[in-house]
Amino acid sequence: MLKVTLGLALVTLVACSQCPNNEVCEAGQTCCQDPTGEFSCCPFHHGECCEDHLHCCPEDMLCSVMDSMCINATHTLLFVERTPAKRTDLPKSFRMIPSLPASEDDITCPDGSFCPAEFSCLLMASSYGCCPVAQGLVCSDGKHCCAKDHECSADSNSCVKLKEPAEAVLCGNGTSECPVDTTCCGTEDGQWACCPIPKAVCCDDKIHCCPEDSVCDVEGSKCMSSTNQELPMWAKFPARLRAEWEDHKFVESRAKAELTTTRQITTAGKQMTTLPGALPKTSDVPCNDTAACPDESTCCKTKEGGWDCCPLPEAVCCDDFIHCCPHGTTCNVAAGSCDEPSGSQPWFEKLPVKLIRSQNVAVTKDVPCDDTVACPDGSTCCKTQEGGWACCPLPEAVCCDDFIHCCPHGKTCNTAAGKCEDSSGSQPWFEKLPVKLIRSQNVAVTQDVPCNDTAACPDGSTCCKTKEGGWDCCPLPEAVCCDDFIHCCPHGTTCNVAAGSCDEPSGSQPWFEKLPVKLIRSQNVAVTKDVPCDDTVACPDGSTCCKTQEGGWACCPLPEAVCCDDFIHCCPHGKTCNTAAGKCEDSSGSQPWFEKLPVKLIRSQNVAVTQDVPCNDTAACPDGSTCCKTKEGGWDCCPLPEAVCCDDFIHCCPHGTTCNVAAGSCDEPSGSQPWFEKLPVKLIRSQNVAVTKDVPCDDTVACPDGSTCCKTQEGGWACCPLPEAVCCDDFIHCCPHGKTCNTAAGKCEDSSGSQPWFEKLPVKLIRSQNVAVTQDVPCNDTAACPDGSTCCKTKEGGWDCCPLPEAVCCDDFIHCCPHGTTCNVAAGSCDEPSGSQPWFEKLPVKLIRSQNVAVTKDVPCDDTVACPDGSTCCKTKEGGWACCPLPEAVCCDDFIHCCPHGKKCNTAAGKCEDSSGSQPWFEKLPVKLIRSQNVAVTQDVTCDSTKSCPDGSTCCKNKEGGWGCCPLPEAVCCDDFIHCCPHGTTCNVAAGSCDEPSGSQPWFEKLPVKLIRSQNVAVTQDVPCNDTAACPDGSTCCKTQEGGWACCPLPEAVCCDDFIHCCPHGKKCNTAAGKCEDSSGSQPWFEKLPVKLIRSQNVAVTQDVTCDSTKSCPDGSTCCKNKEGGWGCCPLPEAVCCDDFIHCCPHDTTCNVAAGSCDEPSGSQPWFEKLPALPRAGQRSPGNVNCDSNHICPDSSTCCKNTDGDWGCCPLPEAVCCTDGEHCCPANYKCDVTRVSCIRGDVVIPWYNKMSAQSTPAPSLDLGAVECDEQMSCSADSTCCHLSTGEWGCCPLPEAVCCPDQEHCCPKGYRCDLRRRSCIKTSWLHVEKVPLAHIDDQKPQSSVTENDIQCGGGHNCKDSETCCPTSKTTWGCCPSPKAVCCDDMKHCCPAGYKCGAGGTCTSAVGFDWNNWDNWRVFFSKNNRAITL
Repeated sequence: MLKVTLGLALVTLVACSQCPNNEVCEAGQTCCQDPTGEFSCCPFHHGECCEDHLHCCPEDMLCSVMDSMCINATHTLLFVERTPAKRTDLPKSFRMIPSLPASEDDITCPDGSFCPAEFSCLLMASSYGCCPVAQGLVCSDGKHCCAKDHECSADSNSCVKLKEPAEAVLCGNGTSECPVDTTCCGTEDGQWACCPIPKAVCCDDKIHCCPEDSVCDVEGSKCMSSTNQELPMWAKFPARLRAEWEDHKFVESRAKAELTTTRQITTAGKQMTTLPGALPKTSDVPCNDTAACPDESTCCKTKEGGWDCCPLPEAVCCDDFIHCCPHGTTCNVAAGSCDEPSGSQPWFEKLPVKLIRSQNVAVTKDVPCDDTVACPDGSTCCKTQEGGWACCPLPEAVCCDDFIHCCPHGKTCNTAAGKCEDSSGSQPWFEKLPVKLIRSQNVAVTQDVPCNDTAACPDGSTCCKTKEGGWDCCPLPEAVCCDDFIHCCPHGTTCNVAAGSCDEPSGSQPWFEKLPVKLIRSQNVAVTKDVPCDDTVACPDGSTCCKTQEGGWACCPLPEAVCCDDFIHCCPHGKTCNTAAGKCEDSSGSQPWFEKLPVKLIRSQNVAVTQDVPCNDTAACPDGSTCCKTKEGGWDCCPLPEAVCCDDFIHCCPHGTTCNVAAGSCDEPSGSQPWFEKLPVKLIRSQNVAVTKDVPCDDTVACPDGSTCCKTQEGGWACCPLPEAVCCDDFIHCCPHGKTCNTAAGKCEDSSGSQPWFEKLPVKLIRSQNVAVTQDVPCNDTAACPDGSTCCKTKEGGWDCCPLPEAVCCDDFIHCCPHGTTCNVAAGSCDEPSGSQPWFEKLPVKLIRSQNVAVTKDVPCDDTVACPDGSTCCKTKEGGWACCPLPEAVCCDDFIHCCPHGKKCNTAAGKCEDSSGSQPWFEKLPVKLIRSQNVAVTQDVTCDSTKSCPDGSTCCKNKEGGWGCCPLPEAVCCDDFIHCCPHGTTCNVAAGSCDEPSGSQPWFEKLPVKLIRSQNVAVTQDVPCNDTAACPDGSTCCKTQEGGWACCPLPEAVCCDDFIHCCPHGKKCNTAAGKCEDSSGSQPWFEKLPVKLIRSQNVAVTQDVTCDSTKSCPDGSTCCKNKEGGWGCCPLPEAVCCDDFIHCCPHDTTCNVAAGSCDEPSGSQPWFEKLPALPRAGQRSPGNVNCDSNHICPDSSTCCKNTDGDWGCCPLPEAVCCTDGEHCCPANYKCDVTRVSCIRGDVVIPWYNKMSAQSTPAPSLDLGAVECDEQMSCSADSTCCHLSTGEWGCCPLPEAVCCPDQEHCCPKGYRCDLRRRSCIKTSWLHVEKVPLAHIDDQKPQSSVTENDIQCGGGHNCKDSETCCPTSKTTWGCCPSPKAVCCDDMKHCCPAGYKCGAGGTCTSAVGFDWNNWDNWRVFFSKNNRAITL
């Protein structure tokens, strides 16, 4: 026997067709009784009535209510729902009669026909008929009717008397109820309790309540009335929980009534449509379910939203909410009368309503506004300004735009006049009344139309967006939402916003006002309908994400909308924003635009971040948008998929269109539309985007994925925001792959036409260690090719690089082909069985930083720079030099390219031409510095006694009366004081060109002059930017994006926001147009120039922001700690240092590390990256590093412990002290004690410490000098040695070994080998011998001799030394002649070397043992510290 655990209840079973209350079931059915005494029918003979009072099972089976099954030992069935029992004594319905011609006692029907006085007019199928009861309702067949307290049966043949439900107040959850004349109040645990007074105030403590019109004083445990009278608090008692079957029966009966009856109750000829339900047994006129007026009176609204009674039938309720007028008259509020054509009469005052105590008026008569509030039957829900609801006391009323009034159906609100108007005239408008709460839960949510996951509209209505980005409900199915965000129109019509109507071909009708949505409490509406803007915010379904000016998001309340360029408005799909007019336009006309709304946070985890479009490894754009480069080299997001990024770096256009920068439009064959403004990117927090997507330019900088590395005029790199792009000859712009740069026109051209060119962007430093320099392909021990390329021999026996892996080197020694193909030298192609392709030109190799490459092949350009052997020196726009990789080449006029000897440059075509044809031109390469002194400096072109221009250029006056340099010899200076033209041509200022009989070419921009290093030129003409950089006189300092300085070549100039350009004083930068504008017009803007270092004492150092005793940040920036405990500089004043130790935010904002933004109440903005701190100039003590309280080491050295535990001085700053107690290594090196060496990749020569310069007259003795005898001394870090003359000389090495020839010396630990002119010992540089050092015969502490070098400011160095600045005011002596002073003002390198990264001297020209007299090797032996 099957055991089933069931909770059974006592069920009365009467097995017969006749139920005990005279109701009947069909033959073969079973009567089942519920606790109220009512019966229902089970469709089984001798069926088992289930305890849920809703279902039953066949005989001999048990109900399993939990499983919804009927079970026994052998079978299992679904249980069956019961059906209502039928009454046997139901009265028959009345047969309606047609309406008749009029008689004097008849009542008039709405169509003009008449019924007898004791009858009621009801609408039948197609006309009005007469029901033989005073207040009747028509049945569904349109032929029968029933009395007002009955409802028609399904077959319309009987009238069913409505039952009187139990008197109770239903609480808000729909499952709890309180007795009549009590109030439902919530409890602390979320349940419901009953306050034992009607219309009570529920107190905030969730325990007590107070009478109506009083206030809870919870602390005082009392209620305060409106008259300030103290009343006692009331305690609540628990509410009764309704059984499930009670609610089920209520819903079932209501649904059945809705399906089977349409009740039209008519009193004295006035028709009123109501929802299904019962009316009071009296002849009262119900106002709502709680209040009624006496028969033959009219319900009128009060100001408070309640009801009063006008003592007239079908009366007119006056607008003062106090009076009323007879039917057919008009309220004259001013005169206090009721007017009609025949005259006027005094108006009537309304009377109080009476409460309906019975529960037999169903709640379903109310007009629900949403799932929490409703309006009374015969009224209309209207929105309030606060977004809630009010009730217009008219059916299907028009809600007016003032949110307070409404008008009858079919009329229009005239807000200005306060009237309701139509073609027949006008009448006063109506004031809306308060809504009431809906206590029942029996209105199913499932019929609602969901707008998004939180709001829905009633069934048969349409969701429409509001101005605030939320939702309203148009009370029409599939409606058209109007552009004013307030109204809507029926399906198939068009909103006429100007006329306030809904138009169609057959005519127009007034539009509809939208209603508020209701909250969706259920979990059955998925959140995935939202339109995600990014991984944190989204817009509602049917709307469009649009960027804000702050880089965040707003929601356009239209699907697939067009986001307007003002960042505030948007337009419907397919229309164009007219920003000037504030309109949305297309071929059919224009309409007002839409305002965007706030986004909402995405709380769910079901919107994957992976939909983002990554721009690089740190930034991404939302799904459906496109990454576009900014002017600064970063990224912005175009809010369109596969968009075209415009050349102004600000806007973008849809896929398949072309940016028209001049017009600010996106053009296509069919027309044009306004362009789109790009939006900020968001930081990628995930580690799943590899950094390897970057395109490396060299081993220190790279460009983002999908961009191309292009050379700059200065020989560095910039990024073209296009893949495999063509780098243009102006060093600023680039073109798409396969197109040609037209420099004169500023276009990218091919056979299909032209488009604007693109501006290149800055590169980024490669911070990662995963881009190894060792990926180079070595050709031999001196030359290598980049990773992924192939080494190929040149005709001269050297090497070139084919830009293909495992390539085939062609026999012409110039070209190469891909792996697996064959070079066809005759055709200039790479052939394979499937076809052929053009061959590739090889590129130059790069030198491997070895010591064994001779320097003698270089081609010197001037006394400071040279080009490699087989190349040609060409001038740059800045007046410097670049290298054309061809011998005896022709330098082109664009200052960027060059052509082979014997050919001509065609600048417009970017070609090299001669009689045999044309070929692409060559791009010039950077020069390298010459360390030699054998080239005279007299080649400069002198402008005046203080200014000069580089050789091969021309001095031209500027507007301020100063000088600029035209980068052409014997050039023509143009009248605009900015440009110049080649010799023999004429400046055409209007066209911006240089004209000659054969044609014209673009003109040239002049460059800054350089100071002549004479003693008679005052430094004070410079404009100091801070204590380290200045701009020339007549120019203006402007900040760069990196926090440094650049020079605008104008006095008191305006620095533009792009950090690159500037405008004259009094003008404004127009960044979009690239113009300088004022009321008189516009002119092209100016590009800023580099600053120069200040070497002089006349600029105060106090502008820097001091971080500590050794570091400072530029003026206007903030010191922030880095992870290593050092300092970085935030390029903002009084900035907030972020917790990631990398970024910072403006003053008064907050770092949002998760979002990578700086937040404030008004919004957020991207954060800033900190820059390295600078060593503090002039802030060091004269020279010393404190080891402890008794020992010091010289400035720029490091204290290291010796083997005896005492202190020694390593002559390197921030050096690494080796464990053997004798040696040290430069910073970032490792000590290898076994080999007495310092390890760090390739072997390089460390740099020198500079020695303190001596003032004149010098002090007789100081702690930094080495005493030779009582009268002579040598500088610190040197050694006294006797010369052959018997006098003292100074060996520029500490604790050195003086050689027997009395001319040379060796480092400590070495021995002199005069035969080989070397110092012998295995050194950490992996050489066993080093050159001897000369002993200097200058006496540092004696008076200045005629051979001393005057440094300036009263300082001097010995003839064998080099003056190097140690600050803006002091000098030091580098112990090597013609040495190179390093930019950190601490170190120097020997002639033939250059200052490298990490404190090293790297070979600039290769080592020549014949130059051994100038050789200075720095060894890492500690100095003994000076004891104080």
